[in-house]
Amino acid sequence: MHDQDAVHNARFVDTHVHIRVNNGLEAVIAAGVAAVRDAGTKNAVSLGLGRLDERQGMPTIRSAGWALYKKGGYGSSFGIPVEGRDEILKEIGRLKTAGADIIKVVASGMVSLKTRGAITPGGFNREDLHVLVQVARSEGLKIMAHANGEQAIIASAESGVRSIEHGFFMTKKALDVLVRHETYWTPTVGALARAANAARMPDEMVDYINSLIDSHLEMIQYAHHIGVGLTIGTDCVLPDPRYREAYNAELAYFLKAGFTHQNLMKIACDSGARLLEITWSRDK
Repeated sequence: MHDQDAVHNARFVDTHVHIRVNNGLEAVIAAGVAAVRDAGTKNAVSLGLGRLDERQGMPTIRSAGWALYKKGGYGSSFGIPVEGRDEILKEIGRLKTAGADIIKVVASGMVSLKTRGAITPGGFNREDLHVLVQVARSEGLKIMAHANGEQAIIASAESGVRSIEHGFFMTKKALDVLVRHETYWTPTVGALARAANAARMPDEMVDYINSLIDSHLEMIQYAHHIGVGLTIGTDCVLPDPRYREAYNAELAYFLKAGFTHQNLMKIACDSGARLLEITWSRDK
């Protein structure tokens, strides 16, 4: 996807991965990605790796440790369930002590691959989100929110999260809220495409998912038009031998959405670095 001459000095960023094991970054390094943000795993491997990211050749890591999700809802594969202010205080305190750079919360379920237009159950409500943001801020931390559907996206942005992750069923109304609150969006287009390809779905569902991806790309272009901060995120679970392919595919989706190569490079490198609050040293 990216030719060697044009990107010799580029520092690509992936703002949404899940690092499952210690050697999970090998494919990231091979793909030439300079920084990643880990969105949480139950074993929080990335917290330890983050202390090593200044070694020569290692990418910079920003880690959520483990995610927080509403008891009984979606998120058990990569997080810890919490309910009520006391449990939220406890878990965010634990994450702060463990060295988390950001808090990952689950504000909705995921896109259903069985029912058109549906999102699976789960997610914190607006009141929960306000508490999560307030507690995180008291610890000097920001929040990245897994959010699909207009209601969850708007509630997350208005509560003060730093970024919306995935954001399927995005609307112009929701994007107008994001730009007002200076909330970033990591669209992870390829994550839905890969999930759909892996599932055994009837042809009509395949067509529906493809139409949803096309709508997602239209919203990405509108987001750019009104000034929403966009970043590249693959949602890959690492290690993944096809990581380079997944990252390049995410770039290709942005090109399909109508972005110029120059704008895409700014999103993949500069915008990603701003979201992760990285200031590159001259010799890195």
